[in-house]
Amino acid sequence: MEQLALTPGGDAPLHRQIYEQVRRAVLAGRLPPGARLPATRALAERLGVARITVARAYDDLTAAGFVEGRRGSGTYVTGGASRGAAVALAARPRRLSSWARRALGGALDLTAEREPPRYDFRTGTPDWDAFPRRIWWRIVGRRLREGGGSLQRYGDPAGYPPLREAIGRHVALSRAVVCRPDQVVIVNGAQQAIDLLARLFVEADDRVVVEDPGYPEARSLFAAYGAELRPVPVDAAGLDVERLPDASVRLVYVTPSHQFPTGVTLSLERRLRLLAWAEAHDALVVEDDYDSEFRHLGAPVESLQGLDRTGRVVYVGTFSTVLFPPLRVGYVVLPPDLVAPFVQAKWLADRGTGVLEQQALADFLTEGHFARHLRRMRRLGSARRDALLTALRGHFGRSVVLPSGATGMHLMARLPGIDATALARAVRRRGVGVYPAAPYYASDG
Repeated sequence: MEQLALTPGGDAPLHRQIYEQVRRAVLAGRLPPGARLPATRALAERLGVARITVARAYDDLTAAGFVEGRRGSGTYVTGGASRGAAVALAARPRRLSSWARRALGGALDLTAEREPPRYDFRTGTPDWDAFPRRIWWRIVGRRLREGGGSLQRYGDPAGYPPLREAIGRHVALSRAVVCRPDQVVIVNGAQQAIDLLARLFVEADDRVVVEDPGYPEARSLFAAYGAELRPVPVDAAGLDVERLPDASVRLVYVTPSHQFPTGVTLSLERRLRLLAWAEAHDALVVEDDYDSEFRHLGAPVESLQGLDRTGRVVYVGTFSTVLFPPLRVGYVVLPPDLVAPFVQAKWLADRGTGVLEQQALADFLTEGHFARHLRRMRRLGSARRDALLTALRGHFGRSVVLPSGATGMHLMARLPGIDATALARAVRRRGVGVYPAAPYYASDG
């Protein structure tokens, strides 16, 4: 048998290192079927480890089916653990579904930087240092102690009822959303909400309207379901409703209160015209209200859902961009007739969002911690936005075009005549992360 190289004090225990190296040798064919492994005492002496360490590795290899012990003879590689079977599988390309082929054909960047820049302006990343972690941990600890049977079984696929009630009250007061608690369904973030809506409403070749520029992950998801995307331009007043197609459209995806990524707000006139258009074309409107909690000047803009009188709008919200991204808790407010099919789709997808997180978030809302945190984050966000705008104007003067809106956690600055990608690379070398807007455009923007 080939020499094994062990790393005392490494990430894996010594017996697992022996197991993994023998396993790889078997799968690669370096230890063929019928090959005899050294006796445990002999291998232990060769490696300088305790005999029980080797015996434990052999036991694990036997349990996994890679080797077998023969009484009075020794330990041998089994006949089924040959390289030939592995090669035959690897040589035959796997057939992916049409969904997978469309999804994997996109240009999504799924890599995460090992060392993010020191000054990172990436969107959707709230300030973790400002989050009241001690309060959150105390609530989670209390829920763990008092959880009882609720943490031993699947929860309601529609979500934890007290959280649904708390969200219903919150969006009614802050966003003028009109709903009953049973119209609120909890999901694993806004992206799952969009995915489930696409599963329910989008067939191959259905037309789906998206903003241009817009949220690329939603665009890619609709395309993965075979939709025919119809990008509609965004200008200073939001989605240009005059450019909506005069044809059958299944779904319209919009970010009206703080358009992503431009930051503009869809005007009231256009909101009303969009709703009238959706009714005339029998289209569903998905309103992604991802960060309109952060309005720095004036009263919050009324949600599109609050203006809807015909059940055309599904309202999508999330706590990930307000609290912390790994908290995968979002919500949808559905027209009454869509609640049952959506909940069934949610149940099939994942059996429901984590109960502990929902319980903790419900307490965080009802005890007033969320409202206090939101007020603090608005103050911080407003001060940081003002500082950023002042710096941009000071360094670029009239050559930079800045947004006029006062909502959201990011802004998009335009620098005519400057290569945004090259600029982003240059400042990245100086430890600053800024991100070009080009990937957000479906067409050449």
